Amino acid sequence: MILRLLKVAFAEWKLFYTDPAAVLLLVVAGVLYAFYYPTPYINQTVTKVPVAVVDLDNTVMSRQLIQMAAASQQVNVKSVYAEMQEAEAAMAREEIFGFMVIPENMEKNIRGNHPVSVNIFTHGAYVMLHGAIGTAFSTCALTLGATHKVKQIALSKKVPSTSAMAMRDPIPISIQTLFNSSGSYSNYVVPSVLVVILQQSLIIGICVLGGSRAHRRFRRRFRDSAVENETAEIRYFGRSLAYFLHYCSFILFYHCIIYNIFDFPRRGEILPMAVFSLVFLASVINLGMVVSQVFLRRESSMQLFLYLSIPILFLANFSWPSYLMPRWMVSISYILPSTFAVPAWLSIEQMGADIYEVAPRLYQLAVQAIVYLFLGLLLTRARDKAKIDVGDM
Repeated sequence: MILRLLKVAFAEWKLFYTDPAAVLLLVVAGVLYAFYYPTPYINQTVTKVPVAVVDLDNTVMSRQLIQMAAASQQVNVKSVYAEMQEAEAAMAREEIFGFMVIPENMEKNIRGNHPVSVNIFTHGAYVMLHGAIGTAFSTCALTLGATHKVKQIALSKKVPSTSAMAMRDPIPISIQTLFNSSGSYSNYVVPSVLVVILQQSLIIGICVLGGSRAHRRFRRRFRDSAVENETAEIRYFGRSLAYFLHYCSFILFYHCIIYNIFDFPRRGEILPMAVFSLVFLASVINLGMVVSQVFLRRESSMQLFLYLSIPILFLANFSWPSYLMPRWMVSISYILPSTFAVPAWLSIEQMGADIYEVAPRLYQLAVQAIVYLFLGLLLTRARDKAKIDVGDM
């Protein structure tokens, strides 16, 4: 029996490299997207965003604030305007993506201990740029104000600068960002997308190679082969074995090579990764085997799942928290392995979680795998009895 399973697995694996559509989906896609998707984010964080400053005060302190903004890594001060309308026009032309307005009498009011408002305007259509500009300008303004206040306290009370700082800020706050200390967008989004790429390419690949025995006979030379006419269980588990081993190599490729090349945080240990790979691939393969029984023509699966890629990516819950989604969307997401696989993968790889910490997600994937296994075997037996010949698909 084991020999028969291995024969089916080897015959299926050969199709990965001989069938043109299978080569594209099961070999090329997994490698190509692994390099293509992270490449635009190779700089990791948003830096040197073009901005401007509107200086209505034109004093030593306002020029100091402009110099602090120009020294910031996050923004690049392209121009200093005397009128707000000039900055608005520049942002409308997208020459800049934000500007800071230094109000009149800023230095006078600060020295007189009067409140001062520094307005920051950003191009809200670009969320990443908006955050970088707001952080850079607000940090500079707060630093300038704090520096002046510390000097004022030190001189008035005749205390050292360290004591003046403690008096000015008696409860300092230190914010530490865990697991993505650089705030890199690529570290946030790419690892999650890699899981979805594995899922989508595998499901579509299984569908393209055909589900029921009748529909796999578009390869005329294989119609009477012993492999294609094995029992339903042998064919099912033999084909599943081929997909499992093939995609285990992809997970190793991502873990050992892609993560190193693009410098993603990699804290995963062998045991959690092995268990994750087992239940995740079992769930995806069995879902693919179920869905593959539905399509009479393999082109149909490509058309459907390529259009569903964006909704599936959204339902993976990493781009938007699931508790803010409508309940019906959350319910649909439970059908997909990626819903549970993405947080499990991130917990293991990014956060270094052990097997007990990700056990709830792994249990959910295991339940999916078992349910889809029974459905897949049931549909395979049912479709084997169907006398349908669609010719060359």
